[in-house]
Amino acid sequence: MPVNFIPATVIHRTKIVSKFVLVQLCVQALGLVNGILLVRTLDQQQYAYFTIANTMQGTMNILADSGISSAITAVGGKVWQDRYRFGQLINTAMLLRRYFALIAVVVVTPLLIWMLVGNGSSIVYAVFITVGVLVGLNFQLTTSVLGVVPRLHSQLNRIQNIELIAAFSRLIFLVVALFIFLDAGVAIYIASIVFGLQHFVLNRWVGENIDKKAPINEEDKATIFNIVKPQTPNAIFYCVQGQLNIWLIGLFGNTQNIAEFGALGRLAVIFSVFSAVMSGIVLPSFARCQSVKILSRRYWQIIGGFCVFGLMLVSLAVFFPSQVLWILGNQYQYLESEVVLMVASTVLSSLAGIMWSINSAKAWIEYAWIEPPLRVVLQIILLMSLDISSVKGVLIFNIISTTSPILINAILTYRGFLISSI
Repeated sequence: MPVNFIPATVIHRTKIVSKFVLVQLCVQALGLVNGILLVRTLDQQQYAYFTIANTMQGTMNILADSGISSAITAVGGKVWQDRYRFGQLINTAMLLRRYFALIAVVVVTPLLIWMLVGNGSSIVYAVFITVGVLVGLNFQLTTSVLGVVPRLHSQLNRIQNIELIAAFSRLIFLVVALFIFLDAGVAIYIASIVFGLQHFVLNRWVGENIDKKAPINEEDKATIFNIVKPQTPNAIFYCVQGQLNIWLIGLFGNTQNIAEFGALGRLAVIFSVFSAVMSGIVLPSFARCQSVKILSRRYWQIIGGFCVFGLMLVSLAVFFPSQVLWILGNQYQYLESEVVLMVASTVLSSLAGIMWSINSAKAWIEYAWIEPPLRVVLQIILLMSLDISSVKGVLIFNIISTTSPILINAILTYRGFLISSI
């Protein structure tokens, strides 16, 4: 077809997405190298500690957010062009996030130390790792809020520059540590330093688009609470769900199983390119769009594109498991059946996450509270039916459990489109 017959908007969007994906591939390639360097360098005991610390830091971050980022995107889609109002929204969200973070730290920190000590760590070493986790969390709190600013302004270059700086810096620090001394604690502190670097760069950039001195807005606070309120049970639930696999393996398996699960989880970096395109381009555009017809078309493009991509990755794991496992090193080469289950589990979990992100971007989450009890019932049945003392059993448990959020999110999306069309 001659280029003249291709709509200009299609050509423009294709160029933007192509450039974004190309740079993102570089970012994720660096991320993959970082992850594989740790997998191949750390012994299974140290990698188990690293996996536990990473998991619990993610738990704190989710609990500290409790839907605030989704609220910023939903409200920010209406005020992002007003520098003063956008500044009020960001500062209000930042204050609320720190309140929630305090609760998260008080609740989760003892659990982190308990899990580390329970898997063979000394108390001193467990405290050392925990301090590193909390330092990184402090920077994550502000970075995730401020990160909404360049996304809603479609400043893709800045988004990717921050990610490139982080990935490249982490690689440099890890290589230097490799020649000096590298264990789980050092790896955690390197990650925290990188989070701090991201915060510093992003904090300098956002001043162009928001008034950083704008006061707290009580109306924004009320709006954020109204959006967060129905998400809070989900946030707490997903904090538990996010570490449930590690808990199950730690309770019924052993430290080696935790390392195996963590190593296989590194393969999820493959989905990072798609997730980056979603968060950097698709979701901000989705949040700003007010046309139901266009929203419907974009929704099916997003879901259809991801399903094709996910099917390709599952097929790769099925037909070439040894080649995929080569990435992780010799100490994990025996996990051929597990790698297929891990990729399938990651595909389904990512699909559920994308569906949730779409609903959150438009605040279509009023009945999201239905999903947690539904999944708990399903998981109780699975716990009585499956052998969860192995990585394979836990992965099967995870795959079947994911059908619940996919179903509920599909219903929420249908309801959202129905209300929007009225």
